[in-house]
Amino acid sequence: MKNPNSVILVSKDALGTFYLPVYGNKYWAGKTPNMDELAKKGTVFKRHYTAAPSSAMSYFSMWTGVYAHETNRKDYLPIKTKEPYKSFFDKAFELGFDCHIIWDSKWMTTAKLYSECYGEHITYNDLYEIRQPVGSHQQHKKAVECNEEKVAETVSRIRAEIQKICSADQKVFIWMHLPHVLNGRNTYGSDIDVYDQVIGVVREFFCDENIFVSSDHGNMNGTHNKIGYGFDVYEAAVRIPLIAPRIAGIEEVNYPTSTCDLFEIIFNRSIPQREIVYSDSAYYCQINRKLAIIKGNYKYIYNRRDHTEELYDVIFDPAENVNLIIDYKYDTDRHLSCPTQEMYFYDKWDKLPKIRKELRAERVRIWREGSLYNKVHAYYLHFSKTSWRLVRTFLHTHGIEYSIHKAK
Repeated sequence: MKNPNSVILVSKDALGTFYLPVYGNKYWAGKTPNMDELAKKGTVFKRHYTAAPSSAMSYFSMWTGVYAHETNRKDYLPIKTKEPYKSFFDKAFELGFDCHIIWDSKWMTTAKLYSECYGEHITYNDLYEIRQPVGSHQQHKKAVECNEEKVAETVSRIRAEIQKICSADQKVFIWMHLPHVLNGRNTYGSDIDVYDQVIGVVREFFCDENIFVSSDHGNMNGTHNKIGYGFDVYEAAVRIPLIAPRIAGIEEVNYPTSTCDLFEIIFNRSIPQREIVYSDSAYYCQINRKLAIIKGNYKYIYNRRDHTEELYDVIFDPAENVNLIIDYKYDTDRHLSCPTQEMYFYDKWDKLPKIRKELRAERVRIWREGSLYNKVHAYYLHFSKTSWRLVRTFLHTHGIEYSIHKAK
C-alpha cells in the first residue's frame, strides 16, 4: 500500500538529458513509459544544472545547498572536518521524515568520504553490486557483454530493498542513487529502459505526486571530442534531467535552475529563480578548475590552468561550438584571422559587450586563488594523481592490473 506522505528522489549517475525521450532522445522513444507519464503529469525542468560535474562535489551541493566556491574547501580530498551547513536530510527529519539512502556500498568508501554532508539522521541501505563496472572506473581487456538475467536480478533486488523500507507506516524520504550502468548492461546509456523499469517499481510504492527523477551530473558523450565526465562544464556534463510532480501548474521550466535548490523544489514545491547559476569542476585551489557562470541564455566559462575564457549562447548554439568571447576567429585552413562577427551569424552581437562585462565581473567577484602554499599543494596533488593514472594505465596495458587490485 502506498504511503501518500512518503517522498523519493531517484537519480542515476552520469545521466545526461540526451538519454531521455522527454528531452528529445529518439532511440529510447516509446521505451520509457514510466518517465514519460511522470513528465506528462508533472513539471519538466529543461535547464536544470548540477553544481558540479562529478559525483562527490555534486552531492555536497545537492545536500547542503551550497556551491563549491562558497565553501572553504581548497582541494578534492576526503572531508575530515564537517563544515557548518545543515544537511537536507536533517531538515527533512525535522519535518517528520525517516530518511534513507539506497546505493551501492562502494560509494561509502569513495564518494561519501569526499562529500560528508548527510547529517545525523540517515540510514544507509546497501544495494551491493547493482553496478556494472565499466569505462574509466574499471578497465577491461575487452568490452563487457550484456546479461539480461543480471538485469532482472538487479530490478528484483531494488524492489525488495524499497519494499523493506516502505513496509512501515511512518513517512519516509528516500534518495535512491543508481550507478553509471546497471548490472547486466554494458555501457553508458544502454540501460535507460532498465532505469525506467526501476521508476515503474518506485511507482508501486510511492504516489506519482511524490516521485522526483534526476541525476547528479551528465557526461560528455563525445561532445567537444571528449567521452567521460568530471573535468568539463559544457552542457552535456552539467545540464541534467529533473522531472518533478506538477508544481504551481507549470509544465516546463525553461530558465536555469540549480541542484542547490532541491530542498525548496521537493519539500516546499517552489521553484527558485536565481539570476545566476554556477557549475564548478573543482575546488578553488585545484589547477584544472573550470568555472561556469550561467545567466539567462549565456554561459561564461573560465579555465584556471591557462586563464582562457569562453562564452556561449546555449539557446542559439546548444552544442557550444562558437566562443562569443573572442572577436577574431583563426581560420586553421587558411591560416589567417577574421572578425568572428563576419564569419558567424548571430543576431545579438550588440548585446555581447554588456554580457561579457557582467559575467567577467561576477567571476572576479567570486574567484579565489589561494596562498602560495595552497598552489604548491594543489600542483603536488595534481601530479600525484596524474602519475598514478599513468602507472595504472601501464599496468593495465601489460595485463597485471588484477594482481595490483587484489594486493590493495
